Parts: sequence; C-alpha cells; structure tokens
Amino acid sequence: MLETLNNKYPFNNDLKVNLQSFAGVSLGIFLFLLFFQPFQIRNPDFDNQLLIIAGFGVITLLLLCILRILLPSVFPKYFTGENWTYTKELLLNVSFWVLNSVAFSFFARYVGGIEITFHSAIIVVLISLSAMVFVIVANQFRVLNSQIKQLTELGGITREYESGEGKDIEIAFESENKTEYFKLALEQIMLIKSANNYIEVIYKTGDKISKRLLRNTIKNTEEFFSKYPTLVRCHRSCIVNKNYIKKLEKGKDGLKLALFDYPQEIHVSRLYALKVKDALKQAD
Repeated sequence: MLETLNNKYPFNNDLKVNLQSFAGVSLGIFLFLLFFQPFQIRNPDFDNQLLIIAGFGVITLLLLCILRILLPSVFPKYFTGENWTYTKELLLNVSFWVLNSVAFSFFARYVGGIEITFHSAIIVVLISLSAMVFVIVANQFRVLNSQIKQLTELGGITREYESGEGKDIEIAFESENKTEYFKLALEQIMLIKSANNYIEVIYKTGDKISKRLLRNTIKNTEEFFSKYPTLVRCHRSCIVNKNYIKKLEKGKDGLKLALFDYPQEIHVSRLYALKVKDALKQAD
C-alpha cells in the first residue's frame, strides 16, 4: 500500500480539460442546490437566492482553479510528472475537500443566513466530497483515454513469435481444492480465461492447440503468476502470454489483441491497457 502511494501519478495539466471539468462540477452544485434545496436560505427575494446558490458553485470553481491551475503555474517543478505521486494527488484532493467545506460553511452562514447545524454540516461535507470525486473520476478518464491513444498507436505492428522463450520454465497448475494438478512449459501457455468458478488454460503442443479446465479463479491465478512477467492480465477475465501477441488494434468495441495461432480476438479493458502497453514495449 505504501509503495503504491509513492508511485508516480500523472498530474493533469491540460487547461482545457481542467476548465471543462471544473465548470461541470460547479454547474452540478448549482443545479443540485437549486432543485433539491437542502438549505433554507433566509432571503425572500428569489433573484438574491439564485445569486447565493450560484455563489456555492463559484466557490468550488475558484478553489479548483487555484489548487489545480494557479499553484501548478506558480510552482511548476512540484507538479511535474516526474515529481507528482499518488500521495501528493491524495493530499491535494483532501485539501480541496476541507477548504471547500469550510468555505461553504462560512458562505452559508454569513451570506445565506443559513444556520449551521449537524445536518447542514453533513450536507456541506458530502457536496464537497462529491465535487472531489467528480474531479478524480474526470482525471482518471483523461488518463485512461491518453493510455488508449498511446496504445492505439501501437496497433497494426506485427511481431514475430519468439520461439523458445520460456521453454525451460515449467509452471504447475493446481486447483483450489488441491485435487487437480498438471504442469506446462511457460512457452506452451497462450492464454488463461475465466470460466465461472474455473479457469480455462489454452496451450499449444506442437501445432495443436488444447484446452484444460481447472477449478480456480483468475484472481488467484494472476497472483500466483505475478513472478512471470511473460503472462499479462489484459481483461478481468483473461491473462495472455505476451509472446503470442501478434498485434494490438482498435475496434468498434475498444482495444483488442490478435494472437499467433489463435483465431479469436482478445478484448483489452481500459483498466489493464497500461500493462499491455508495457508488455509490448518490453517484448520489442
């Protein structure tokens, strides 16, 4: 867990994307407060109420711009991809959450005339949390799209099968209940697919492709094979041998892999796109 927090995190310095997401979350807060009215604003004038409600959205917009646009432009070396980590991203998000909650509370009390009770404080904290989560999701979506774009550039590259790699490495497969057991050379394994409570091991012996079912989960299999970088998770239900990857291409349903000597295309989910990219780089 601690190692993950120290890993590099891609800081979003795309001004256009940032402004779009910040404006979106600010507008969302305005519409939520306008239609659901969780606060009782003590001002009989409807126009003034609209201005006060809009003020909550403006506060969020200003804080996000200060924390994610102004500060990075003033201190650029602290927000570069080389220096930015999961820990720093987490601290920045929590800082926004706290500052936005405090700013909302003061604005609600002294401008909106709203009495700050436990109930209203919880609403303020939850609205700020929702804004933070929205920004995180928008950033993750941008990162994944960036990875997909980079991976797509690799599509159409045909690779030669590296025969013999993993020939001397033998892998033991064992069922969860320890009743089934068999061994295969790493070179033979083409892919491993999830099949309900079983895994389907697809392997090659000479020119013949065979399948074998084993009672186990794809998660357990991935953990067990983590020491073999040749086997790469590409989907929640599939692990492939990178040496059998012929090319990566983008289809109408997203990224997919074409394998040597295997007729079916393998879908690549966004969650594992970066792993596949790294595997292809290492293979080349």
